[in-house]
Amino acid sequence: MEEQRAWWKECVVDDNGYDISDYKAVMDVFGAMEDFDRLLAEIHQKGMKLVMDLVVNHTSDEHAWFVESRRSPDNPYRDHYIWKDTT
Repeated sequence: MEEQRAWWKECVVDDNGYDISDYKAVMDVFGAMEDFDRLLAEIHQKGMKLVMDLVVNHTSDEHAWFVESRRSPDNPYRDHYIWKDTT
């Protein structure tokens, strides 16, 4: 039995595909999360799988983790990023 797949590229909230600002929200152009949930249910009803292209090795400077990491050197999110003094 052959498995069918749908591939969804650049679906989460980002700026040009790589600097993701929210991993838990889809871009407005695709509707709301409820629309995504409905699409996923329909794909599964057809016996298909959804493959999502997702960049997880870096984030936007607007992402909550990055914003939080800048608050202090002791912040738990600080180690999520590589910091270098450029002065």
